[in-house]
Amino acid sequence: MSISVVAAAGRGIVRVEAATPDKPYDFVVHVRNIPDIKYNPLVRQDRNRMALDLVRGQCPRGRVVGEDTVNTEIYGITSQLPDYVVLVSCARSR
Repeated sequence: MSISVVAAAGRGIVRVEAATPDKPYDFVVHVRNIPDIKYNPLVRQDRNRMALDLVRGQCPRGRVVGEDTVNTEIYGITSQLPDYVVLVSCARSR
């Protein structure tokens, strides 16, 4: 399985990483945390849609199996939106 890395324009960085073989999912997708036209990072469906679109070429029948929020704010010093991570599993042939 290959690893794809995509940089988004602006401040938000989008990354797609292959998960380790022992995980129940195939990709770890770091989606944008900056709002854009037709994209709000606070809306779960928007984050999931972005993650599935990013892995569609390698995982056409992907499904979201989980997500995580990484708080990058330093209390009292910085104020930032959290980083959003979406876990995607590919449908496997039996």
